[in-house]
Amino acid sequence: MSLIGRLEDLALPDIFQIISLSKKTGTLIVRSRKGTGMVVFKGGQVIQAASDSIRDSLGNILVSQGMVTETALSQALTRQKGESEKPLGMILVEMGAVPAQTLETVVRKQIEEIIYDLLAWEEGFFNFELGEIAPKDKIEIDTQEFLLKSGISAEYLLMEGTRILDEKRKGMRKTAAPAPKTSVAHHGSYAPAKEEFRTRIETEIPRREIIALKSMFDELRFPTATSEVTLLILRYASEVVNRAILFMVKKDEVRGLGQFGIELKNISADQVVRNIKIPLKQPSLFLTVIENRRSYLGPLESNESNNYLVSELGGAMPDMVMAIPLIVDGRVALIVYGDNLPDQKPIKGIDALEIFINQAGIALEKALLEKKLADLQKEKK
Repeated sequence: MSLIGRLEDLALPDIFQIISLSKKTGTLIVRSRKGTGMVVFKGGQVIQAASDSIRDSLGNILVSQGMVTETALSQALTRQKGESEKPLGMILVEMGAVPAQTLETVVRKQIEEIIYDLLAWEEGFFNFELGEIAPKDKIEIDTQEFLLKSGISAEYLLMEGTRILDEKRKGMRKTAAPAPKTSVAHHGSYAPAKEEFRTRIETEIPRREIIALKSMFDELRFPTATSEVTLLILRYASEVVNRAILFMVKKDEVRGLGQFGIELKNISADQVVRNIKIPLKQPSLFLTVIENRRSYLGPLESNESNNYLVSELGGAMPDMVMAIPLIVDGRVALIVYGDNLPDQKPIKGIDALEIFINQAGIALEKALLEKKLADLQKEKK
């Protein structure tokens, strides 16, 4: 998989999401007026980052924070000249100048700072190439200094980075008039009262989930393509369940569209999911959700269609599943299926996910309406 394009067309959060969900290993290079950045992924986890807009070296950070003496750093740098392949941090640990855990904490914080800065870049070009850590382009800093073998969850970096950006934007808008609250559809009924929506959020959803929900709502404001919305749905679902599949509802069947967390032996999970087709002429979890236009949370009933789904996903029967409809123009367009295999933990946080999916349906309606209007204008010309 090679991914090349402009940030104006595919934003960095979406690129991170694609790489994370597909668990790819490779190097992402980003160039803009702000500079050049590099992020290395291993199995979808971020293990390394560098940017020429944040130029602090590891040595300077350790000395400025009083974790390493200037004498120890000088000795380590001298030693590194004769062992050019060995990172500075490793040498400092071997010398006993800094504990390994302290070094890992510093490197992790620096990677996070670089990623949060990069996520704010909205213009420029990107290039993601598959492969181990061997970037074709060199940034003018020692990228090996900030290598974290344990890796950092790309989902965590996205959520936290979005939250930080959101707080910064709110700080810049303090003098601006507050935006009107938006109502959403829920359980197949449209536009409940604003007071009901606000009360439900305040009473049923923990504060941590409210913060995440608000951050994701900001990204839903101006969708430019259906793919952006579906990626956001899967991203939010990853906070609730271990595995999820997005199904497209056709006239007489549902088809697998995308997934995360599905692990199968000797075969691509993405390929298996895209080949799943469940007819709507016989009983199934999906038929129940479509007919009731309501979410489902509970055990999976044993029937031909449901058993086929379980078989395609590895054969293990989950204790509990969820299925949430996304309604567009009055009809169920997508269904989000999820479960907590293999650990079988209870599914929690479905209320926030339902609200987000309902809001995503409204965002899709808006995007489709704008597309129709644009097409009409072209026809008139």
